[in-house]
Amino acid sequence: MRTLKLPICLAIALTSTPVFAETPPDVADLVDARGAGGETQLLSRGYEVRDSNTVGDRRFTFWWKAKTSQCISVATVDGRYASIQSVPAANCGGQSESNSRSPTSTSRDAQSLVLVCYGAGTRPTVKSDPTYSWDKDDHKWKTSENIHSSTEGFNGDVQIELYGDHGRIHLSQGLVPPINSGGDHGWWELDNLVVGPDLITAGYRLNGMNKPKIHVDRRTGQITIQGASNFAGQCDIGNFAGSQRRF
Repeated sequence: MRTLKLPICLAIALTSTPVFAETPPDVADLVDARGAGGETQLLSRGYEVRDSNTVGDRRFTFWWKAKTSQCISVATVDGRYASIQSVPAANCGGQSESNSRSPTSTSRDAQSLVLVCYGAGTRPTVKSDPTYSWDKDDHKWKTSENIHSSTEGFNGDVQIELYGDHGRIHLSQGLVPPINSGGDHGWWELDNLVVGPDLITAGYRLNGMNKPKIHVDRRTGQITIQGASNFAGQCDIGNFAGSQRRF
């Protein structure tokens, strides 16, 4: 007989569905495709490659479709497309969603900043291990499950958009817990935002108990996020030539 005792709150957490960037319908069939064949298909469907970065064992490539102003991020692992996600247009050098609807500006000005950051982190998880115990009544060994909390690593990316005294952050799947406030298509508004000459700090609310803190060093480009899930990585906006800081 297998026994498994799971707290109700934990069962809900394991069955809840997180909200994060979705795979566009026109490329959904390419997930798990081989890289070479996938590139041919993307080109035939009107996409053009814009940029790429490598984080750990994953290669992230950004593709732009001018006809629909669609930017996608393709993660390649072991020669196959592990995931394809819709991401803000700024990743492909296009007009960002925030700029297009900003009441004070129709283009990015000196008060705005868009950062694309790549890195890795750890997040809480639940694991089950089989255990064996001797049943005195049945006179035989029986199995059961030992449920325990653990952590697992992940590679991911975030995007931060700052406009004057407000901003927002876009999170990859690894940074979104099963129970969350929903955000806005993968975006969360920043609070307590402080943009200094060398340091950017802010926070955001994923749920009532999980309120991560962001720390970005503008000289080195390093970012850390501390919360239930932790993340560390490197941020870029493009050309830093002639500057004493990265952005």
